[in-house]
Amino acid sequence: MQKQRIAGLDGLRALAAMAVFAVHYNQIVDVDVQFGEFDFYLLFVNGELGVALFFVLSGLLLSLPYWRTILFKQAWPKLSTFVKHRLARILPAYYLALTLIIVLTNYWVFPAAWPDILLHYSFLFNYAEFSFFSINPTFWTLAVEMQFYLVLPIFFVALRHQSFARAIGLLVILALVCYALHYMLVLAVDKNIPWPGSTILLWIKVNGAVVTQSLLAHLPHFIIGIVTGGVLLRTMANDTFEQDSSAGQKKSVFDVIFVLCLSTVVLLMGTELGERMQIPMGRYGLPVLPLILAILVYVTPFTHYAKWVLDSLVVRHLGKVSYGIYIYHFPILTFVDYKMSTYGWDARNDWAYLLIISSLLILIVANLSYYLVERPILGYAHKQQS
Repeated sequence: MQKQRIAGLDGLRALAAMAVFAVHYNQIVDVDVQFGEFDFYLLFVNGELGVALFFVLSGLLLSLPYWRTILFKQAWPKLSTFVKHRLARILPAYYLALTLIIVLTNYWVFPAAWPDILLHYSFLFNYAEFSFFSINPTFWTLAVEMQFYLVLPIFFVALRHQSFARAIGLLVILALVCYALHYMLVLAVDKNIPWPGSTILLWIKVNGAVVTQSLLAHLPHFIIGIVTGGVLLRTMANDTFEQDSSAGQKKSVFDVIFVLCLSTVVLLMGTELGERMQIPMGRYGLPVLPLILAILVYVTPFTHYAKWVLDSLVVRHLGKVSYGIYIYHFPILTFVDYKMSTYGWDARNDWAYLLIISSLLILIVANLSYYLVERPILGYAHKQQS
């Protein structure tokens, strides 16, 4: 089976980025609109589900070369190539954004800030409570993402000689084990632990982000994406799908499933049902919402209308520049809100101005990041491979 771009997934990445943007936009404007049981405030707050979608997409896409070795006996992916491409994708734009924030805010001039800064450059800041959300609250997911990159090849080394069905079964068991370990870890931390040499800075605190939003907490979402990738790849290997006379009818069914999944996600995000269905210590509506997201991702390439929308010029482009949108949207929102306040504007009353001005700035910066930093470096990394 030839390697190919999977239609519609760039568009889903754009939706994930916009959902996370909605979270931080709402933190400023405090949306308070409700229709019956459906609460737009809850919908915006639960836009953090976009992070879960990013994790599922990441697990799916990164696992595909490994699934090809299991399903089609292709060559085992080179670890050096995997590492090179992942570093090229994450590091340049992240380091640029991190450095700009540190320099423009003069954060570096404070000696007490240097442990925080060093932890951010080493992607270890999600292991210190004082550092977790300090410089840019969206960065913590990149630390978790980098740690996903470390464990993914290890997973597939263990699965390399297994059958497809057995590999899927072992991954499901692994997801359950990760959740159980996360649950026990959260319960085990029963006292605050100060950072070495400082009684003010906290390393770990009870029910703090270090334990509740750890790598373990999100491995189930990543593994759900890995499993979805294997199932999707196996389905796409069925060459008779497009040739089947009923293919159009099948695509209509997939469109219906897509709409049902998306509608269910929005309904659960905008009501208290989503939280009620979440298991104790689970993240992002685990297991129901991540599984619905996985189904949504799985059916997308087989749809007709949903794929047409997600692969449209504008939405697909937003997906391509979504990394820049993700890492720059919070500092830009904060900056625009501050500037508006200096001119006597209140973001809650002038929410439309905040939305328009910040969105334009975010799109400009994200496009500059993509065309001047991300794409050239990724292109160079791929050339080095060939």
